[in-house]
Amino acid sequence: MIPAQLDILLHEGEGTMLEYKESLSASFARELVALANTLGGRILLGVRDDGSVVGIKDSNDLRARIQNIARNCDPPQCPHR
Repeated sequence: MIPAQLDILLHEGEGTMLEYKESLSASFARELVALANTLGGRILLGVRDDGSVVGIKDSNDLRARIQNIARNCDPPQCPHR
């Protein structure tokens, strides 16, 4: 995602197709399933509910944890949607 796209999403704010998560928490799976059961959407990690960007370190471990959460949803969801 390029910075201009991120700026647009931050300006739009959370809604039915966009969720902010400051970190990968227990509620991530619920949000993933909720988006998958509707029209889809995006979860922005490293963003507070007020839209301020705090960042999150991208790592193979983080990506593996996200994939693991997605695989354990019933039915499994693709995190790259």
